[in-house]
Amino acid sequence: MRMHTLFACCLSLATALASLTTQAASSILIWPINPLIEADRQKSAALWLENRGQEPVDLQVRVLAWDQEGFEDRLTPQKQVVGSPPMATLQPGKRQLVRLVNLEPPSAGTLRTYRVLVDEVLPPQPRPSQLGVQFQMRYSVPLFVVGPGAYLDDGAREAPGQGQPLAPDLRYRVVEVSDGVFLNLRNLGPAPARLSQVDLLRDNSKQPLAEGLLGYVLPGAQMRWPLPAGVRSGRVQARINESRQTQTLASE
Repeated sequence: MRMHTLFACCLSLATALASLTTQAASSILIWPINPLIEADRQKSAALWLENRGQEPVDLQVRVLAWDQEGFEDRLTPQKQVVGSPPMATLQPGKRQLVRLVNLEPPSAGTLRTYRVLVDEVLPPQPRPSQLGVQFQMRYSVPLFVVGPGAYLDDGAREAPGQGQPLAPDLRYRVVEVSDGVFLNLRNLGPAPARLSQVDLLRDNSKQPLAEGLLGYVLPGAQMRWPLPAGVRSGRVQARINESRQTQTLASE
């Protein structure tokens, strides 16, 4: 069974200048952090929002298509998946269920990638003529939708017994360009790769690149991250998706 990890997003907001209006801090809890819709099993996924703060919070939920180009994430409007309800007011200590509904499944054996954006919409300033800062918190959760006849092989759960497994296939290389030296990762597989606990192995030493999350590489995309000063080679070891073990990646 696919395990979900509870994720708490907490941020206190305050202005540094006395002339600016200070907004009340809020604390929104969102789970699961990696919702999944597999067309052979369900038509929607549940996303829970909880207000751990002391004041009511107005939230807006949107689902955007997610791809990567030029080593950057790109989000665009789409109509295949919607969040219901799209707006909610959360009182302190209360929870809200948002249903992520798949209206148009991907083609058989394929996968689509989305980002669920939860925006905290703050009320207007009480004195709009006064110079102030309008804060807006944004929480972003990845969503993957798998078409019929396939399932996401995340490295943690048992295969459902039928269908095509979709898994990432990563290749790495170290590239040196005008603005620095980078670890370049290309995903040749049909599924996204989430990289964490990333290390660069050099001779008998290990150079940590990310103890926690490094980032995602979507299917067919490539991303890059800067390497520490003086590092220009090494083998890459990382934890991929839900796998509990790290693995050494193949080089290009």
